[in-house]
Amino acid sequence: MSQKTTTKRRLPTFLIVLLAAIGLTTVFVMIPPNHDKVPDKQLPWNSHYNANGALEALGLVVNQSTVQEAKMLFGDDVEVKIFSKKDETGKSAEAYFPSMHIATIHGALAIGIAVPENQLNAFYAQGVQTTVTPNGNRQVTPNTDDIQVLMSLPIASVTLIPRKNLTQRAIEMRFGKPQRIENQSDGLEHWFYPEKGLELLYDENGPEALQYVPGLK
Repeated sequence: MSQKTTTKRRLPTFLIVLLAAIGLTTVFVMIPPNHDKVPDKQLPWNSHYNANGALEALGLVVNQSTVQEAKMLFGDDVEVKIFSKKDETGKSAEAYFPSMHIATIHGALAIGIAVPENQLNAFYAQGVQTTVTPNGNRQVTPNTDDIQVLMSLPIASVTLIPRKNLTQRAIEMRFGKPQRIENQSDGLEHWFYPEKGLELLYDENGPEALQYVPGLK
């Protein structure tokens, strides 16, 4: 496997907050899941491209499934926010499940939502609450009607952070060896599984982030 340095990929904003909150306290070993409780297609290591070329991960189909469908799998505890930079550019909509389970795997899930730019700008302007972070970035809570629309739109990406730290051995047993590993500017190893549509951010101090995005090479 080759190693090289490239630019940092952007984590979903919800998960940046989560990593800061639990990164120093998550030091557990991965517990093997109970295969009898969930369909195989929901297990994190079984992501794949289906016959139509669509990426299936965690029981969802990227660019087809909606946040509403994710609720049916992972429960009603979900937040929907719109994020922007300090100058109000770079807007993105995300849904965040702070606590979800897949068999015995407990973690948090962030889902990027595919929203046309003009619609996203309108939802941002109509937001009912804006929080400004210390660096000036903005987090906007959409109004109730707009949240319902956002939850009906296709998902663009799925990112899972297990709350139990994954060892290299556990990862390779479940996912196999990555096609390549890159040491990126965030100081983490990025493990790439293109056939699974998976980029795994490995941190020996935990927690890891599993990003499912179509088109990885």
